[in-house]
Amino acid sequence: MRTIIHTIARLIATDRRPSVLASESGKILLANTAAQRLHLDQPGIHDALDWPALCVQAQRAGSTAASLSLGSAELEGEVVHVSLCVGEGYLLRLSENDHEATWLRNRARAATLMRVAHDLRTPIQSLLATADNVLNENAHKTAADKAVARQELHNSAELALDHISNILGVIRGEQSVTGLQPDETFNITEELRTLLTMIAPIARKQSVDLKLWLDPHDDIWVHGPVRFVRALFQNMIDNSVKYGGGAVEIGLSCQPLPSPTDEIDRLMITLTVSDLGGGLPPEQKARLFEALGQTEARQPATTSTTANTRPSAGMNVLAHALRQLGGKIDVADRYAEAGSRQDTEHRPVIGTTMRATVTLQKSEQPDRMQTAATLQDLSDAPLTGISVILVEDSPSSRDWIRHILESAGAQVWATGNGVEALSLLERPEIAHTLDLILTDMTLPYMSGIEFAQRVRQQGQTHWNGPIVALTAHVADSILKACSKVGIVQVLEKPIQPAELRNALLRILSARSDNDAPHQTAPAPQDASQTTDGPLKARIVDDLLSQLGRAGAISFMQRAHSEAVSVLSNLQQDGVGPDTGRMLHAATGACSLTGLGELESCLRAMERAFDDGAPLSPCEERLKVALTRTKDAIDALN
Repeated sequence: MRTIIHTIARLIATDRRPSVLASESGKILLANTAAQRLHLDQPGIHDALDWPALCVQAQRAGSTAASLSLGSAELEGEVVHVSLCVGEGYLLRLSENDHEATWLRNRARAATLMRVAHDLRTPIQSLLATADNVLNENAHKTAADKAVARQELHNSAELALDHISNILGVIRGEQSVTGLQPDETFNITEELRTLLTMIAPIARKQSVDLKLWLDPHDDIWVHGPVRFVRALFQNMIDNSVKYGGGAVEIGLSCQPLPSPTDEIDRLMITLTVSDLGGGLPPEQKARLFEALGQTEARQPATTSTTANTRPSAGMNVLAHALRQLGGKIDVADRYAEAGSRQDTEHRPVIGTTMRATVTLQKSEQPDRMQTAATLQDLSDAPLTGISVILVEDSPSSRDWIRHILESAGAQVWATGNGVEALSLLERPEIAHTLDLILTDMTLPYMSGIEFAQRVRQQGQTHWNGPIVALTAHVADSILKACSKVGIVQVLEKPIQPAELRNALLRILSARSDNDAPHQTAPAPQDASQTTDGPLKARIVDDLLSQLGRAGAISFMQRAHSEAVSVLSNLQQDGVGPDTGRMLHAATGACSLTGLGELESCLRAMERAFDDGAPLSPCEERLKVALTRTKDAIDALN
């Protein structure tokens, strides 16, 4: 320990740059004369820098850039993690002069712009692929097909704009005075689903079959640098989709790690991407390992072909994200299955498997619904013993429908898209016990109709049970299309918990009686959907019975907050590219939770938005409804 400190002290003392060795708390262990002139003591570090956040990033990535403003001067530098045997130290080194500071700042900006330019390619390519599909007259034979294609283009545009907004947020964060973006709590499962939704049009255009595996198959919340997780996931998957042949398998594993002495729960996150692109050529492996700075023995030897080949932008972005996450990556050839034991050593290489592993802090869902124990005894529940795959892209709707089914005793496999659901059907332990599939009609990548077609196709799956559809718009064309692909019933949203359970019971009973498909028809309309007050009494009663008072109020407040966000965004920014999505999401949330007056206002705004009419007349009505609804929710206490 003393030797280490002496060595670091000599380095700091002879450095002309301001240099400080400090603990995570900011306690100064060593400081040279240049640092003392800048008053970089413990209070000085905390006032000029977000020191704890810098230490976290430096420990995770080895080092991190740092910027601080002292008077009129802006200084650039870095924080380096140094292990001191008995604890952790952090070495802060700043630029020596304005010229060096400018050079460091410009280099950082150039690197940021390079990464951003590369990340922007995927949403733009996704949007172009979706537009090509809409313009392809041969691909859409009916008006319903064209309407679905236009909706996919609309969804793709909104997703691309969201992704671009996230990227611009990264630029703003990295160009700020501190150069820091704080870690966030996020749903890593939903991040992967959203990324697949964006990449899916590119995969469709290139005839790439996507598969998705989750272990465990549940929403996992973590705390960390979401921007680097997105960059890592995007570059691994995007590369395989574009160059990996006809099929790409994606797997996400989130396994708990033993708690260290700091008692923070952590998860080992592993993303595995396997393709059929014939294997990664040695020169490309060498470029990847060069970008990662790996000089392992298994790295391909440098040849005249690889010596003058620099890593691509995509590999540099991938490597940067992986370093910032403190992770590692393995690249292996994927071999064809051996016909016999004798063939094992001579199997042809058919593709590549990339496996990235990072460690992130486990977290809980923010504003989590306070779900009380259900009042119904699950042993007597009507759906006990029933296994259901639920396909719903809206996280809030998926959570609520899943809760309805599980509270009735069902085992639910909740998925966000058809890709994920089809992958579940390939697992024998699920397919052999599955009783029913419940799917939304408007889904990313493939619609509910196309998903049902894939389920029914011979060779795709070996499951022929009932498929039930959920949709907010029941029309004759939708009913005919559903019947054609083997969907046994269409249920109209919003649907009450009791009605949903009863409908599924009727379908399962009819199948067990005569194994005949049920007549496709919309669910009966509930007279209680009309309301003279802010709340729909029957829906509220269902919420109270399902969740208890605290849980019901929490869920209703979340829906109310979505409506508040709609009004706030309209007042601040006016109608924008994301207005339609926000209106649709808020309408669905208010409908599910019985906020009848808000639902009515939002539906009127949706109609005005679709017709291109001004929304300002609706805003005053929405403002009044928000106040009345808040008072009604508060009165439930």
